[in-house]
Amino acid sequence: MNQHSNLGHISASYVNLLFDWLVSAHPEVATRMPFARPVAGELNRIEIPQWQAMLDWTYQALEDAAMPLKIAAHVRPANMGLLGYVASCCTNLGEAFARLQQFENLVYSVNALNVAFQGDEIILRWGAERGRPGHWVDSVAIGVLVAFTQHLIATPVYPRRVQFINPMPENPSDFDAFFQCKVGFAGDYTEVVWPVSLLEMPLKSPDHVMRSMLDQQAQLLLKQVKNGEESIPGFQKALQESVGAGLPSLSEVARRLCVSTRTLQRRLQEQGTSFRDELEQVRVEMAKNCLQAGDLSLADIANLLAYNDQSAFTHAFKRVTGVSPAKYQRTKRQ
Repeated sequence: MNQHSNLGHISASYVNLLFDWLVSAHPEVATRMPFARPVAGELNRIEIPQWQAMLDWTYQALEDAAMPLKIAAHVRPANMGLLGYVASCCTNLGEAFARLQQFENLVYSVNALNVAFQGDEIILRWGAERGRPGHWVDSVAIGVLVAFTQHLIATPVYPRRVQFINPMPENPSDFDAFFQCKVGFAGDYTEVVWPVSLLEMPLKSPDHVMRSMLDQQAQLLLKQVKNGEESIPGFQKALQESVGAGLPSLSEVARRLCVSTRTLQRRLQEQGTSFRDELEQVRVEMAKNCLQAGDLSLADIANLLAYNDQSAFTHAFKRVTGVSPAKYQRTKRQ
């Protein structure tokens, strides 16, 4: 495993935002990009100096000072990785911000996020204890935070104040327009200040059962990020997402990882496992979360996890755990 730079790292899913935006807005520039698009996945991480170089090259190619804000405006949940899906399944923005603080290291591990309450305001603050990534990196990061927040809620709510630790750029009016507030520069911290009432705003479509499963998966991924344990970067996430989408097949997971089915099979064989075994383990772990949540019937769980029927789900669960789903659920409730 490569040693991380002092400035930290970000996930490949996050970096793919730049590539997605270029393909959409500047396809001719995208074809000249000298950097390879990274394979998405929380455990496939890009060092900040490389991210800086990508953004610097893009600016030189476009000469557009509003570039970081345009990139940020293009963000989708997939670019936030598993954190994006976890946040999307929360009940309100307060829960989503708590997940952001809890799982930030999965997506954007640079300077640590600190959350403070002051009067009727909530302040999200980043210092410079690990260094200063610079204007492009910080502007995309804060822009993504605000743009993604707007994706989560039905009615847009913008910050009261935004401040950057970096010097004022040549186009401060673009920042005022993007954030819909007066943006400061050259501050002691980078900050985003919201009304505390924002925390109670409901999300568009919270899903409590899916949130429980994704939260558990995010916890496991976070441990793997810290320990560097995942042998095929992004595999567990791609597998879990394919199950959630009702398409738990080798070809679907390979597509999500941007590799051929043959390559994925070979990598799994090299690890002494198979797609079928890995799929069964992931399904059972997801089933355990559903059973503990207690919100779904066995038939619903079987359908959610893309089993052919309840009987197939019951047999698979018992084969892995040694007990039936119903017995497992009763044991956990005692």
